[in-house]
Amino acid sequence: MKFNRSFVNVIGCGFAGSECALTLAEHGVKVHVFDHQTNENNKEISADLLKKPLAKELLREELIALDSQLLNLEKSFLNNSVKLDSFSLLEEAKKKVKSHKNIQYFDISVKEINFDELTVISTGAQTDHKLFEYLVEVFGARKCFDCFPIFPLVKGVDQTKFCKKGENLFLPLSYQEYLSLINLIVSKLNTELLSQGKKVQSGTIESLVLKEKDALKNEYLSPIYLDDCISKPYAVVKLEKKGYYYEINGFCSDLSNKAQVEIIRSLKGLENSTLVRKGESVKYCYINAPYMINEFCQSKKFENLFFAGNIAGVFGKTESIACGLYVAYNILRLKQDKNFIELPKGTIIGSMMQKIIKTNNFNYSKFNPIFADYDIITSDDSNNAVKEKESFLRFRSKMLMNKYKEELKNGKHV
Repeated sequence: MKFNRSFVNVIGCGFAGSECALTLAEHGVKVHVFDHQTNENNKEISADLLKKPLAKELLREELIALDSQLLNLEKSFLNNSVKLDSFSLLEEAKKKVKSHKNIQYFDISVKEINFDELTVISTGAQTDHKLFEYLVEVFGARKCFDCFPIFPLVKGVDQTKFCKKGENLFLPLSYQEYLSLINLIVSKLNTELLSQGKKVQSGTIESLVLKEKDALKNEYLSPIYLDDCISKPYAVVKLEKKGYYYEINGFCSDLSNKAQVEIIRSLKGLENSTLVRKGESVKYCYINAPYMINEFCQSKKFENLFFAGNIAGVFGKTESIACGLYVAYNILRLKQDKNFIELPKGTIIGSMMQKIIKTNNFNYSKFNPIFADYDIITSDDSNNAVKEKESFLRFRSKMLMNKYKEELKNGKHV
């Protein structure tokens, strides 16, 4: 393969971009980093409720085994009794990026891509609007999204009013109950948004009720047959189990906390519920991964283009670092005209990559960000069973990661 330039472009210098750039630079690759920070889209999506301690621990161990530059940087401060928070770690990483002999740092926005050059897009929430529009033009709007819906989390649910399937709860609504819900949303919409001339964001319950009466039902509250119902209900509200709480599917909203509480408590079984996290519509650029990239985070359309971090569907500091490191190793293989080596599925990083390319879909409202997790350990397991599984997972992760390192080192699949 021939390239126009002997360097790699890395667009975005967050956790994924910094890790990728520093790893490539440490391997002697010339890197151009483009990173123009603005005050927009700085809101991060919290992952604390979804992360499992074991998965986080194993992910860090795997990154250390793969010689992560950011974790090495973090360790150097810890050795001097200084513990860096996420913001400080990123600031120190950027300092290292700017001072590295093999890296040129440009404080400018990138508007378009030269697909003859090796390029990594790791912009995440900071994706410049012009660049996003360019990606939409090249790949199509259905493969690129600029909005991320956050659904509300609640506790204090009266489960006796719901139909239960697995860990999730389903609330059947009659036509009159659905209509009452719509009328209440319209009332709050008029009071809080329209009367004040505020814009209604797409993907919210407010935008759907403005379209037509059944838009919310057709989008999120699709009726399904439930065991406890004699006939098919007019609409169904789904509550998905998230740790100790329940997430109300589809109730993304720009209404106030007070208005959302009133809407939620109007539903049977939620009259005495507590809103743990309000629904929100956040500008957050990402791609529809299964239709855009392969298991190596490489674009299916342009072999010189890679995506890493938030924009690829990985959320969380350590997860983004892992994705950036993985992309860096894949680019090193590509520059050496060697075939890629897939991460073992029994590792946390390998599991994350598989989830990225298999679980997303065209409808952004159903997009689930990928965190470090191990699904096979459940809260229902006994303590002994959990300990046995944890011991096995640690052993397997270490064994498979060592094998992956040997394959990288010895040039397997040349």
